Amino acid sequence: MIMKSKLTWLMLFLCLGISISIAQTSSVKGVVISGDDGMPIIGASVLVKGTSQGTITDFDGKFELSIPSDSKILVISYVGMETQEVPAQPNMRVVLKSSSEALDEVVVVAYGTAKKSVFTGSAASVDNSKIQTPSASFDKSLQGQVAGLQVMSSSGQPGSTSSFRIRGSGSLNASNEPLYVVDGVPISANTKYSKLADDNDNTSSILATLNPQDIETITVLKDAAAASLYGSRAANGVVLITTKNGKSGKATVSFNAQFGFSSVPKAYDMMSSSQFYDTKFRSYYEQKLAAGATPAEAAAAANTLTQGAITFNPYNMDQPYDANGNLVNGARIIVDTDWQDEIFKTAFTQDYNINVTGGNEKTSYFFSTGYHDQDGVTPSAMYKRYSGKGNVTTEITPWLKAGMNVTFSHAIQNMEVGGGAGASPLYNALLFPNGVPVYLTDSNGNPILDSNGNKQFNFKNPTSLDFNPIAIPKMDINQSKNYRFLASAFLDFQLYKGLNFKTVFSPDYIHYSELKYWNKDHGNGPAYGGRSDRYNTTDLMYTSTNTLNYNTRIADKHNLSAMLGFEYWQSEYERTEAGATSFPLNGMHELGSGASALAPQSKTTKEALISYLGRVEYTYNDRYNFSVSLRSDGSSVFGKDNKWGTFWSAGASWRMEQENFMKNLTWIDQLKLRLSYGTSGNNQGLDRYQSLGLWDTGADYIYGTASGTGHTQLANPYLRWEKQAMFNIGVDYRFLNRFYGSLEYFHKNSKDLLYNYPLAASNGFESIMMNMAKVANYGVEFTFGAYILRDTPVKWNVDFNLSAIRDEIKDIVGDDQIISSTKKIWSKGSSQYEFYMPTWAGVDPKNGDPLWIKVDANGNRTTTNVYSQATYEKQGRATPDLYGGLSTSLSYKGFDLSILFAYSWGGLVYDGLYSQVMHDGNQAGAQMHKDELNAWTPTNTNTNVPKYSNNNTNTSNGVSTRYLYDATNIKLKNITLTYNLPSRLGAFSNVVKGAKVFVSADNLFTWFKDDWKGYDDIDIFGVGGYNDLTTIPVPRTFTMGFNLNF
Repeated sequence: MIMKSKLTWLMLFLCLGISISIAQTSSVKGVVISGDDGMPIIGASVLVKGTSQGTITDFDGKFELSIPSDSKILVISYVGMETQEVPAQPNMRVVLKSSSEALDEVVVVAYGTAKKSVFTGSAASVDNSKIQTPSASFDKSLQGQVAGLQVMSSSGQPGSTSSFRIRGSGSLNASNEPLYVVDGVPISANTKYSKLADDNDNTSSILATLNPQDIETITVLKDAAAASLYGSRAANGVVLITTKNGKSGKATVSFNAQFGFSSVPKAYDMMSSSQFYDTKFRSYYEQKLAAGATPAEAAAAANTLTQGAITFNPYNMDQPYDANGNLVNGARIIVDTDWQDEIFKTAFTQDYNINVTGGNEKTSYFFSTGYHDQDGVTPSAMYKRYSGKGNVTTEITPWLKAGMNVTFSHAIQNMEVGGGAGASPLYNALLFPNGVPVYLTDSNGNPILDSNGNKQFNFKNPTSLDFNPIAIPKMDINQSKNYRFLASAFLDFQLYKGLNFKTVFSPDYIHYSELKYWNKDHGNGPAYGGRSDRYNTTDLMYTSTNTLNYNTRIADKHNLSAMLGFEYWQSEYERTEAGATSFPLNGMHELGSGASALAPQSKTTKEALISYLGRVEYTYNDRYNFSVSLRSDGSSVFGKDNKWGTFWSAGASWRMEQENFMKNLTWIDQLKLRLSYGTSGNNQGLDRYQSLGLWDTGADYIYGTASGTGHTQLANPYLRWEKQAMFNIGVDYRFLNRFYGSLEYFHKNSKDLLYNYPLAASNGFESIMMNMAKVANYGVEFTFGAYILRDTPVKWNVDFNLSAIRDEIKDIVGDDQIISSTKKIWSKGSSQYEFYMPTWAGVDPKNGDPLWIKVDANGNRTTTNVYSQATYEKQGRATPDLYGGLSTSLSYKGFDLSILFAYSWGGLVYDGLYSQVMHDGNQAGAQMHKDELNAWTPTNTNTNVPKYSNNNTNTSNGVSTRYLYDATNIKLKNITLTYNLPSRLGAFSNVVKGAKVFVSADNLFTWFKDDWKGYDDIDIFGVGGYNDLTTIPVPRTFTMGFNLNF
């Protein structure tokens, strides 16, 4: 009985406990949408007020949360929106409106963040939704998205870099690339780590070590008010890269996968095997007849000479043309190799990323890992990257915060084999005639098999002795491996209300190793009996940044913030090179296997930069904003009396829409005038001991029979900073809560520009680095955006940007002009990208001779058929008159469609590849473009192609405007279609909180104003507008993928 009583009470207690437990929690769910466009807000924070309990909205803007029964208020927030506190209800619909601050959202700036509404500088931000890319590096995805930013893809090589120009080029000899800052840490992106890239005319980007999936935003700082706080490294602008951080709330997991394939969409239209043979034969035939041979003798000799020029007979008979110069009955082509088709392949890409984020009111975390595998469109090119990232931020006490951010990557890159243009697979694929087979063939065109039944590569050709662009990449090795460890740790002390001290320590370690191997039988290797070279580079950089910040608001009208800082940066760079030759077997590339060791080399350098910096910002009545900044840098690179440089800026902005006289203009949401002026410097791209006199020792300096010492560089103790001063004025506007944009004008003057000044031979040195030039860049930037459809089921917005920028050389000390290359000239009053070459005057209709313009001493213009008598003239600049982008996005229910165009108007490019295949017969066996079929003949006199003549010496394909083209083009850069799956996924709804699938296409099509002959990619011509003959074109890429949130 007693036991029964106890059990009864126990059951009553358990039931009461269960009922109490049930009563303690309740479930709420709802959706969060934007009041601006009615679209669901993805990733909005939903927190129970006064607790760390919460969640974030899914891809449909929906959320579901179990909360304590006594919790009555939920806090809903999202960046750029007004935070709302709303009563908790079982079913909720929360509408977030843009806050006044959100009209000019918070942007990342130098050493901190700022509200764009009070920011006095010029900056543009691109969020992660616009930088997702199938390529290894984020930089290519920025093309056409930022006014004033010119992005040129330097190569289609996987893992290659792009050239960035922010508001033009302000230097002649130093780097024109911007400073890159990752999570507040300046990183090395311009240091030359790759020896192979230099040797092979390829590119390798250390920026590709950053996983684009880990990037949250990219901010481009363009004027002095925005960038000058980075002082001596800010002359070319600054690119701030902010990676993803943890978010408060329960842990969420995201998995992303992408799969794609790439191909080269358009190639040079080359002659077929029969067309090439016919062109060569007829020229030889006519030459022999003119020399007195009989028709039969002429035909026999022409057939023999043509086959000798090709090095193969592509026909099924020895004498395919008869005495009358006609094709013999039964003659047929048995070898017709499309070498471009052979070398370009369909390349596949795969990319996988997973991340987890979460936290509470005091601690947040983010961890991710990624794998990227990208094949190139040429035989051996590929890039593979393994990456990982983690960051944790925590509030240790109310007055102390701490955090750590760590990024690691390991990348493997195979570059095309090199050794100059003559050994480039791409170059040879263009120059090999179609009559040259890939594999050895018999008289019937059938492959000759080896003893194992395998095809044998053919290494016989008319242009590159013992070379096959398909075989050599399989036999040689050009591989790099790099490891990068980038980290930062900080402590943030709250010393007093509004006063905090933050110290950050950031190491950046790069290890870069390379292997170059040439087999012993073919290509470059036989001269060495096979050769293997190893390069190892390490660079340990660390930055220590310490800042004291003060923020206060006085009398509700005065906002004052101030920052004082000290920063120290140091780099310790080491490089070793070793090699060996004479290898017994192919495939053996370890140095110990070579019978002869090459002399090893090593290099150790150090560079340091010490900086003092400060900034003061003041805002009155949220209407008038002022800022000043000052930075003093001391660099180890420059002469002893010029190591320190001081850089400053001042800026102001006026929020005119806040004025009383504007109150009645309710359709104006924002009208802000900005004004700034300031200075910055440039020391990027210089050798670390450039100001010093250098000596070297070793076997290269022989005195008698002993190694000696040689003077290798003249000292210049007066070497100093390149300096830049920039003025900027701009207007930001937004009206009808629908249209927005900006209009800016800038003018920047760069002086004390560095240049390797040539010296007379009697000095014993070719040149000396000097400060000797001035350059100006100026222009206009315009952006416009609109929510065309917003309050309808279909949402549609458009963004447009335009930049018109000029550069002008103001002064060159010692010379009125300098010929910077065979195609460019630097002269006062001209662009530094001014083409300088003879003017093509067409073809003499009487005899088919090439003609050029000749200008006599009196300025009279005539024509000449002698290339050496042609007059070199300025022809125009490579840089465009206008460039920019147009993007649009449409949304309907769960579908999102985005389209991006990039355009460039004006400017010139020189197609060096086309000049090589329009040689008119002066390159004996080299392949020809089909345009040569329109060459002058007595019956075809109205043509712009000179008479074709084998082995001619008239230099008709010499550098001239014959190969200079208008660079105007419009590129369909990207199309992406995304479908956001409903949040309820049946049986998986408790696991998968959101999902989307997408298909994407990049570099679909380019329209050219001019009669463009080359690849469907003008970017590879670079800022200078010249193709270096070996650059892999950027391919067209199709991608599909999906994203899952758990």
